[in-house]
Amino acid sequence: MSRRAWALLVGVLAGAVGCSSGGSSPGGKGGGGGGASGGTAGGGSAGSGAGGTATGGTSAGGTGAGGTGGGGMGGGFLNAGACGERGMGTVSTTDYNGTSEFYIISDAGLGVDVCVVRFDVKRTGAAPAGCVDPTTGAACSWSHLVQFSNPTVTTNTNGACDASDSVPQLDAAGIAQINGSSVGRGFSKIAAHGDSLMKYDGSKWTVVGRASWDETASTFGYNILTGACNYGH
Repeated sequence: MSRRAWALLVGVLAGAVGCSSGGSSPGGKGGGGGGASGGTAGGGSAGSGAGGTATGGTSAGGTGAGGTGGGGMGGGFLNAGACGERGMGTVSTTDYNGTSEFYIISDAGLGVDVCVVRFDVKRTGAAPAGCVDPTTGAACSWSHLVQFSNPTVTTNTNGACDASDSVPQLDAAGIAQINGSSVGRGFSKIAAHGDSLMKYDGSKWTVVGRASWDETASTFGYNILTGACNYGH
């Protein structure tokens, strides 16, 4: 056989071996199959899919096991919110007559109210003694024992009040617990962080948030952002 014919034969054989090797190699067909297997197995075997493409991919098993459906936010709630309490009223050194609203705001506090539960708040008697600024020891401008009553759900977008991890809870059971409850409430003009709402927690007075009070007009208001919360299924 001539040298040229031999070279051609070697080239053909080498090409055939290359095609055969690529078709059966684990890195070729097997690699693609690994991704598909992870997606298929997502629902039945989250462990085998966790390291594959399917966990972060589009397969129903991958998304359900490792994505929003499996972990979700706190308590399985889907939306990030911010919770708090705000109120206003006519308050003097001898009386308190106002309203309080417990709320959830969407988009981690940057959005709009999705849950608002309003209560009437009225003085029922003298507050526990000892309402003083915790830093200076100066006496509060006023303190009252007040009671929550007449709850009204004014906003409940897509059932946000009924499904959340807010504190207090704002579903029917949570509202029932707040309704009729009493708390010591006071006002300090010289608290460490400025004019502040004071609350008696059962054993001592503490600063719970910023507030304002006009002694001449007897107008009072406050807004307490109690922190992050989650809501909605």
